[in-house]
Amino acid sequence: MYTIALAGFTIAGLVLRSIFPRVLHLAWSTPDFLLLLVVFNAMFRGRWQGGVAGFLIGLTEDLFFGRFIGLNALAKCVVGILSGSLSKSIFKENMWVPVINVFVGSLISMTLVFLVGHLAGARWYFTQIVYQGFFEVLFNVCLVPFLYGPFFHFADKRLQVKEESDSGD
Repeated sequence: MYTIALAGFTIAGLVLRSIFPRVLHLAWSTPDFLLLLVVFNAMFRGRWQGGVAGFLIGLTEDLFFGRFIGLNALAKCVVGILSGSLSKSIFKENMWVPVINVFVGSLISMTLVFLVGHLAGARWYFTQIVYQGFFEVLFNVCLVPFLYGPFFHFADKRLQVKEESDSGD
């Protein structure tokens, strides 16, 4: 059930990414809902499952929007692994944990996308990336208080139910 919901959240993130630039943007930047999903998921599932989910979510994003297939897959995989590693022994109930994870994850993702994209031949200007990146990070961090609570309750409930059914076998 959790995996199906994660796929549904991914589709919702893709739809929001399609709609959001037309509705609200700041300095040509929009929030990265899929990055938020990768970070939140990795916080609950750990680094390996977070990395795999990050790769699949990023690959889906690349297939729908990407010019360089695999660029977002790589970035979101790395973010999933790092977020899962950083969150292993930290209280997930503390709101600062996802805020810091999203902040760091956004910076890492944007840096990887810029560097690997530049190596692949993208002609992005560093100052433009920094300018847009600042507002994307701001968007992402500002959304955490609104999105993390519902995700926390959903994941906490779904994953506890799965653990109880697994231990009963």
